[in-house]
Amino acid sequence: MKRNRDDKTIARGRLPPETDYTRYIFSGHEIALHLLAGGVFMAMVGWLFYDSVIAWLLLMPFVVWSFKGRGASECQKRKRKLEIEFRETILSVSSNLQAGYSVENAFQESYRDIVLLYGKESVMAKELRLIFRKLSNNVQLEHALSNLADRSGVQDIRDFADIFQIAKRGGGDMRGIIANTADIIGDKQEIRREIETVVSEKRLEQQIMRYIPFFIIFYISLTTKGYFESLYHNLAGWILMTGSLAVYVVACRLSDKILNIDV
Repeated sequence: MKRNRDDKTIARGRLPPETDYTRYIFSGHEIALHLLAGGVFMAMVGWLFYDSVIAWLLLMPFVVWSFKGRGASECQKRKRKLEIEFRETILSVSSNLQAGYSVENAFQESYRDIVLLYGKESVMAKELRLIFRKLSNNVQLEHALSNLADRSGVQDIRDFADIFQIAKRGGGDMRGIIANTADIIGDKQEIRREIETVVSEKRLEQQIMRYIPFFIIFYISLTTKGYFESLYHNLAGWILMTGSLAVYVVACRLSDKILNIDV
């Protein structure tokens, strides 16, 4: 009886929106927090590097520009989460196929496993509910998976959807294909975890090094009054401090690229 109620909930529940995982839409709360944090950071930069409120106002547009980088970072996190949960879904589907379920019913059964592992509001649970609603509207499973692949921006999901569609049309070994795909995705995730373990210490060092220049300037300003006065409120000082700030930004960007290892 519980299983029947769950099936009805999936079929009759409100259709989740189709999420574009290649774009991130900030909520009002996130926008306010980002602007506040960016404003405080730019105030610190304006004070330490220029000792000027005008400099802070001129630097504020960079906070708006930084939304692009923040959005890309959030998209990457969401893709990683989707990829991990998708792999668990495929493993569950493969196990259900071995138990004798049809492909569509195997995906239905996998929903319960995903809910147990990650909850009803998890990324893949929402996507599975969307797929089931499409199936109830006579959309083919391979088309629903292709739609997910197009929106996800994840190459592993794209490859699986293409192979699944070809196998479904050609009558291929669906069990073997799904099991092999799960193994490949799992191997890639294991390699990624090993890489993240290796570079985690370097990431911590990177975060510390980012704030050391500000600490040095702040410490010297407190302990040696007037040390930076010759760099403030004159053109030569502005040029020198702007150049230093530009080198700092480039160094931060380079460190991000070095530690951003894609598998």
